[in-house]
Amino acid sequence: MLPFYERRVTVARKDVAPVWTRSFPIAKEPTTLGEHLKKKRFLAGIRQREAAVKLGVSARTLSLWECDRIYPSWSFQPPLIAYLGYDPFTETGLKTPKGNETSCVAFFSPEAPISRGQKIKQHRLKLRKSRKQFALDLGVSVKTLWGWETDRWKPTAKGQEQITKLLGCSDYCEGVPS
Repeated sequence: MLPFYERRVTVARKDVAPVWTRSFPIAKEPTTLGEHLKKKRFLAGIRQREAAVKLGVSARTLSLWECDRIYPSWSFQPPLIAYLGYDPFTETGLKTPKGNETSCVAFFSPEAPISRGQKIKQHRLKLRKSRKQFALDLGVSVKTLWGWETDRWKPTAKGQEQITKLLGCSDYCEGVPS
């Protein structure tokens, strides 16, 4: 009688997706940031934990991004663009944000009068900085910047100097009701 040996031959198949990705639907033409992230991860054949490590976030955060439950703050845009290989922020029509920025990001038409706080906030968002980052640039606390942006407080003389230095007087001073 001949002895039998158990042999196992494994060959990587690139044309077949891993078993754990076959049961999840992915959008062929992603429209949200979450769909972009999920499609990239599935096409790369990596798990959420691995993708989260590459992006420098927790797996829970990535899961919330992929489900479009929250949106990443401005500081995460460069790593996301590098991970995806393109800028999805210019191409996607994001739904109502539920992230760390306020939901009232849109401003009135250019003809409408704009307050000092709205100008400060508009400039901060144009620079794609979080409130914390912008407060550090101005040398004030986050709470102080929030008060200025919501027009609850007026900047002191020193605060106005810092703002005009950062924004430029023409942007900040002209056409602003006191």
